[in-house]
Amino acid sequence: MIASAAVPTGARPGAAPIVLATPSPVTHRTAEENLGLGYLAAFLREAGYEVTIVDGWLRGLDVIELAAQVVALRPVLLGFACYRSNMQRAIETMRLVREGGVRPFTVAGGYGPTFHTEDFLDAGFDAVVRGEGELPMRMLADHLAGRDGAPDLAAIPGLSWRAADGRVHHSPQPAPKLPLDSLPHPHRDTLDLTMKRRSLVHLQTARGCQASCTFCSIVAFERVGGGSTWRQRGIKHIADELEALWERGARYFKIIDDSLVEPPRDAQWCADLADELDQRGVRARLRGSIRADRASEDVVRELARAGFFSFSCGIENFSQSALRRMAKRADVEQNHAALERFRSHGIYVQAGHILFDDRTSLQELEDNYAGMRRHSWAISKGIFTEMYAAAGTNFTRRLAKRGALEVDRDTLGNTRYDVLDPRVRPIYDALKRWQKAHSGVYDKAIDPLSAPKALDDRELAVMHGLYLELRRIDLDLFRRLLDVAAGPVPTARLDAEIDELVRAETERTAPWYERFDRRVEAAYRDVGLAYDADENPFLC
Repeated sequence: MIASAAVPTGARPGAAPIVLATPSPVTHRTAEENLGLGYLAAFLREAGYEVTIVDGWLRGLDVIELAAQVVALRPVLLGFACYRSNMQRAIETMRLVREGGVRPFTVAGGYGPTFHTEDFLDAGFDAVVRGEGELPMRMLADHLAGRDGAPDLAAIPGLSWRAADGRVHHSPQPAPKLPLDSLPHPHRDTLDLTMKRRSLVHLQTARGCQASCTFCSIVAFERVGGGSTWRQRGIKHIADELEALWERGARYFKIIDDSLVEPPRDAQWCADLADELDQRGVRARLRGSIRADRASEDVVRELARAGFFSFSCGIENFSQSALRRMAKRADVEQNHAALERFRSHGIYVQAGHILFDDRTSLQELEDNYAGMRRHSWAISKGIFTEMYAAAGTNFTRRLAKRGALEVDRDTLGNTRYDVLDPRVRPIYDALKRWQKAHSGVYDKAIDPLSAPKALDDRELAVMHGLYLELRRIDLDLFRRLLDVAAGPVPTARLDAEIDELVRAETERTAPWYERFDRRVEAAYRDVGLAYDADENPFLC
């Protein structure tokens, strides 16, 4: 029989003071609220538990400050919401809490712990929740509180833990995916801070995605819990939450669904949502994520009527061969059509783009250059982008199967691989060096558009105008690199030719980028924003 966990020193009989925390991720984006913590807090408080949220990212806390706040609260249960990008900081915080003289039961959940469970347990966490966390966290709280009928750890679905004998145990039952309309609205402990920072207030209308892109962890995460990979809330339930937040002064919202319009949602659903919000007098400004193959004219028109001013859309590529390799549902023409529809309705679009993977060809780069020029107004995180070899994805499994992955993995969980085409590889290296040379100003310039921030039309136009200048210079360089690679230069000399071109262009444009950086700073002062993100960690 597997022993239950011991209740940490300082626990009150029948009670389990809980702290839910998240450290800031290693990212070049500015802070946003963690809605997962709000859902967990609401679910636990509904069961009578005392819960405190400590959002280290929104509050601008380093790991020492975050640990100090946790120690002062003396929790019995300490839960961390983790991406891969804040995994190390969560581990550091946990260790500092213990050094501070309290020993709560520590548990981590989210994408990072789900796919890197052993890493968290080896680092000293008592447990990991794999998959969705509402029910496992409530059952764990019951276990620690010693409530009547409280479950043993072995009975908690989705839980992995290290027992007193040092052995790791995994519950064979997946964490259940509860009906979303049965969950209480997430508690908004950080709402005032979110609005003060001019970050968008987060809202979720669905979880998961029905696509099967080879590079994406979303479906891999959803499959952990079994069943459908996408499920939704009802329009009334969504509108009730939006209206309640509207009455508290929120005006700008980020719909954090991985994919907003999945079947059975369609244009009629979008029209019904717009009608419901209109009847309630909720004139919210909304941002969401949508697949290009779902962005029909009727859908985009009705979403614009509902208040959507911005979308992220995983275009990924303008070459059909690359889209097939990625298992994208949309084809090239659907990508072009979606972007034109967004533009015609005045909607800003962050066009997700993956320029390079291991099998990128020169023709694919030409196709992408043409698509980027055609839609140069669409927001991109930079001219250099590559496919991320993340744990749990089909792309990573394919690379591993043919032995193409390097053994060393960076701290964000990315695994290295080579670009195979010898005439593409120099462009890959060159654009990465170019992006790294300007990543600071680039990330700062696009953050208000890509995050995005709570900006009015004038403020958005200011920041978008600056972005367009950056994009033009990027595309000019891309064109020159393609011309060299497609020209008569022998492959053996191509690296040197391209390296010299990028070196010269970086030196020539350095004064322009310095002046541009000052203009971005002035624009930030004009619109009342602050940029406090980390250096871009994805350009290694």
